[in-house]
Order: sequence, then structure tokens, then C-alpha cells
Amino acid sequence: MIKFNWLAGVLALLLFVNAQYQGWSLFASAAGTQAARVAGSSGRSFHK
Repeated sequence: MIKFNWLAGVLALLLFVNAQYQGWSLFASAAGTQAARVAGSSGRSFHK
């Protein structure tokens, strides 16, 4: 059972590395909205 878990983890890591190498991103939409949210709120967070 331990060997199966280790193998499943390695396969998941290889899949993730391959996806990153090819330019796929699971979080592209979340990253885009996060950047827009941070840029839009920068004026309100400024204090003297």
C-alpha cells in the first residue's frame, strides 16, 4: 500500500510538471482576477 501511494504521488507530480512545462495552468483565471483585484484596491489602501 505504501508503494502504491508513493507511485501515485510521483505520477501526480510528473503530470503537474508536464502541464507546467507545456504552459497549462489550472489557476490562470484565479491569478488574473487576483492581479486585477490587487491593482484596483491599491488606491484605497494608501494611508499617510
